Amino acid sequence: MKKILLAFGFLGLIASASAQNVVNGNFEATATELLPGIATDSPGWGQGLYTMETASPFAGLQSAKLRSIVDPMVAAAIQSPSDTIPGLLQQVMNGAFPNAGSQPLMFAEKHTAVMGDTCVIVAQFSDTMGAGNMDDVVMFQALGYYAGTSNTWTSVSLPFQQFGAGTANRLIIIASTSAAYLFGAGTGLPNNQFWLDNISIGAVNSITELNAEINVYPNPSSDIVNFEASEAISSVVLVGMDGKFATSTTESSINISTLPNGIYFYTVTTVSGQQLTGKVTKI
Repeated sequence: MKKILLAFGFLGLIASASAQNVVNGNFEATATELLPGIATDSPGWGQGLYTMETASPFAGLQSAKLRSIVDPMVAAAIQSPSDTIPGLLQQVMNGAFPNAGSQPLMFAEKHTAVMGDTCVIVAQFSDTMGAGNMDDVVMFQALGYYAGTSNTWTSVSLPFQQFGAGTANRLIIIASTSAAYLFGAGTGLPNNQFWLDNISIGAVNSITELNAEINVYPNPSSDIVNFEASEAISSVVLVGMDGKFATSTTESSINISTLPNGIYFYTVTTVSGQQLTGKVTKI
């Protein structure tokens, strides 16, 4: 996947820093409302379509809330191509990352995603190579999809997967209430909500060990795919390459016989709240 950079009119959605690590997602900093209840300017995350919430954060005094809305006036103000506007949050950090990809992306989340769409968070270490965006090389990526509803904070640790080689000099973290919109597959659906807090890059041995032990079989498959991990599984969510929700289950196996052939991203959530990601192929 190429580096993702988003821009809506006066909302650049890009904040740059030279810090090595994200600490508590910078959500504790004083934020400025740009559009009440819709858009915020916050140190660290910059301008984006999210708000700061003080009610029941996971850590500290504030968390970030992203939501999808339908508002023609706001769409015109930010030059959005659709009246359906997804929540968006992005941070860009420039500098030297000598241990890029060796530690997981960690955060806490809650979500409400209507059927047919998913919330998403993406982190990428890149080699920027030159001044332009198109010559960037994505070296490591962590990706998480969230479907359905989870009303309680869940701690998540997503390992980075290697995609390319180079010198890591940029970290980008992007979250949205609509994976389909973020990946250019549609306008997204209204009424999605995605809460984030306590974002950091840090070492957690348990998720690394658990991820190494997960067994997904058969893969490729034409019908049933089984998921086995070192602790009980509470849910499995499949999302297409376009970011759209495909299917889900609360069992440790899933039937994909009715899905179109292709590659799907899975997110396995265990009973302790840890999440494992990967790909399955439908043939």
